[in-house]
Amino acid sequence: MNKVLTEFKLSTWSINNKMTVFVIIGMIFLAGIFSYQSMPRESFPEIVVPQIYVATPYPGNSALDI
Repeated sequence: MNKVLTEFKLSTWSINNKMTVFVIIGMIFLAGIFSYQSMPRESFPEIVVPQIYVATPYPGNSALDI
């Protein structure tokens, strides 16, 4: 039985050009740090916390019974 060997050309290229891959990763990393540093920030951003209040006027019973 003949087996057909296929290769993924991007993987083969990456293995053969390790230094190029490291440089590209470093450039992406530095671009990410630069983007994070240049992002606008607010001193006091508005935070909306969703809350639900349930009130039952049922005096004399505990919360577990209600």
